[in-house]
Amino acid sequence: MNGTLARRMADIAPFHVMALLAHARDLEMAGRSIIHMEIGEPDFPAAEPVIAAGQRALAEGRTRYTAAAGLPELRQAISDHYRERYQVEIPARRILVTPGASGALQLATAVLVNPGNRVLLADPGYPCNRHFVRLVEGEAAGIPVGPETGYQLTAHLVEQYWDERTVAVLLASPANPTGTVISPEELAALVATVEARGGRVIMDEIYHGLVYGAALQTALAYSDQTFVVNSFSKYYGMTGWRLGWLVAPDDAVDAVEKLAQNL
Repeated sequence: MNGTLARRMADIAPFHVMALLAHARDLEMAGRSIIHMEIGEPDFPAAEPVIAAGQRALAEGRTRYTAAAGLPELRQAISDHYRERYQVEIPARRILVTPGASGALQLATAVLVNPGNRVLLADPGYPCNRHFVRLVEGEAAGIPVGPETGYQLTAHLVEQYWDERTVAVLLASPANPTGTVISPEELAALVATVEARGGRVIMDEIYHGLVYGAALQTALAYSDQTFVVNSFSKYYGMTGWRLGWLVAPDDAVDAVEKLAQNL
């Protein structure tokens, strides 16, 4: 590797899904017909009311910078979403609009992780998560999981792998790539176990909108100290809009907003 590049780059692998997507796009431009199964993207486009609202905003000249935390109206609408869907009250001040869920994950890890700190996560899991941790000089500790735990972390596994350098646990329910869901009882136990050790839970809930036949509960129902990541991409077919959000605990909101101002 070029000696002028940071050493951390040796630990960050390409996101192979995006490389495969780029190759598929090249084939399409060459006239090939491609069925895309390489990336987590809805088959339908954004709904007409969403497109119309975007067009109207552009026509009205609403193209300037917003506050780093996002439009107040949008933050309030997300707050209303938690009340209506989960019966959980989340003040709009705790909600920060981000460039997709990835932007939210980057902010959460940057706020929580010091160099050398460990973050526990399930293996298999979303491959980019470990890179968010490595980017801030932390250690992503992948814990092997299998069918006996639904390919998810459990409170028992967290107890087993926690050490003095561990500061957080990163969860996803439904999970990527397995699609499995953490039960409400296990989620409550996970949150309690992490917080009893002085750590924080970062919860990825971007696939909540794709679960049918069962009502999922947000991790925010179990603690106001949890960081929750979500996005418009999967719910509304808006992947290219790069629009997500982060719900942060009260004591972290100012720090997250300060980072968002800079990043």
